[in-house]
Amino acid sequence: MVKKLTAMILTIAFISLFTFTSAEAGSAGRYRWQGAAIALGAVALGGLILHHAYAHAYPPPAVYAPPPPPAPPPEFVPGHWEIVREWVPRISERVWVPGHYDRWGNWVTGHYEVRQTPGGYVERRVWVEGYYRN
Repeated sequence: MVKKLTAMILTIAFISLFTFTSAEAGSAGRYRWQGAAIALGAVALGGLILHHAYAHAYPPPAVYAPPPPPAPPPEFVPGHWEIVREWVPRISERVWVPGHYDRWGNWVTGHYEVRQTPGGYVERRVWVEGYYRN
């Protein structure tokens, strides 16, 4: 109870200090030059104090970063054979077949035939030259 009462009294006192104006008569700019002189003195004095404090400060620490390690030498990969899988398209061509005797002894006159090779994948060996690998 006592704490609440003192808290309320202090709150009302602080509020009244900031809300009520003083009843002193006089012009508004009466103490203007005195306030300006105080402010100027505070700026000058503060500048001297801060300048004196920063004048004897330690220098910033030097940052040392060691150089990166050297890159490893490139590695040579010797030449080698590789098996490559390639697509071969289907080919059809017209070929002249000259006259000839068949297996029963009959004469076959010359004629054209269409020969087709099927398409598909073919595996073949390819030589790959040697190179340096980083």
